[in-house]
Amino acid sequence: MSANSQDVGITLDALQTLRVNAEAENRGLCERCAELGRRIDSLAQQLSAPCSACAVLQQEQVAYQQERKENAARMAALRKEVAAMRAAIQKLEAVEAGLQARLAMAQASRAPLPVPLRKGDRQRSEKERVVARQLAAQAAELDAAGKEDSALTLLRQGTTELLSPSETALVMVELRQQERDHLADNLIHVYGRDQGDRHVMTVALELHAEGAVDDAGAILHAALR
Repeated sequence: MSANSQDVGITLDALQTLRVNAEAENRGLCERCAELGRRIDSLAQQLSAPCSACAVLQQEQVAYQQERKENAARMAALRKEVAAMRAAIQKLEAVEAGLQARLAMAQASRAPLPVPLRKGDRQRSEKERVVARQLAAQAAELDAAGKEDSALTLLRQGTTELLSPSETALVMVELRQQERDHLADNLIHVYGRDQGDRHVMTVALELHAEGAVDDAGAILHAALR
């Protein structure tokens, strides 16, 4: 060792070894940093690129929403169609019941009872009862089948277009006897409200003669409203 050299407590060889190790360590850190950088870049690219699975899922969601809208539109159209069909069926049932009532009236008029002619009043009364009984029975059958609207339509059309006021009163009596009170109440109210005074008075008198005093008063009351 020269005279100018200072003793630093480490040999030159050891210092050289430390330098080599330090450079190697520095190179190792840079390589790790570079590797981390590459991994970060790769992850960033993956995040920015569209996910194929997500794209497929999004397309499926859009298709599902569109299908739901189309199905809702179809259901709305079907509901309208069903409602129209039900209304048409009710009309047809009312027409059919009206035709049956006409047939019953025709059959009753062609089938005279075996009584002397001097009892013509009884003959007419029995025919009226047959017709009234037929119409009330048809209305009750519709009502029992859950077709109250059709039953009411039949009663209104039958009593105003086919039957006389006397026969109409007998229909009301028949409905009471068959315990179709809601049909009788509706018919009394509508008939009294819509028909002329002469017809209403005839029905009221016939009801009174049949012992249906309350119904006679009810139809007169409906006519005054």
